[in-house]
Amino acid sequence: MDKNNTKTVFNKYLHPMDEGVLNKMAEQMELDKYVKKLKIIPFVKLCTYAHLKQISSLTDISLELNTTPKLQKEIGLKSISKSQLSRKLSESPLISFKLC
Repeated sequence: MDKNNTKTVFNKYLHPMDEGVLNKMAEQMELDKYVKKLKIIPFVKLCTYAHLKQISSLTDISLELNTTPKLQKEIGLKSISKSQLSRKLSESPLISFKLC
């Protein structure tokens, strides 16, 4: 995939995502219970972005978010650490991405 087309492809991937359904699943499974920062919707968006950009590590995902204002706005997070990503990945049974 051409990395220059990521913005267009990213928006197309996110458009049909039913956040209401994901929020209901998260509520039923208590995935966002006691979560202050990295809720399931931003996590799914960030993992989708990382997959499309072929980002190969949690450190690189964290760095990409922390240094890209447009991505921060799209995801709804200003920053995230690799340890927060790792914890969310390990506690999210409904998510199985190659990287995320």
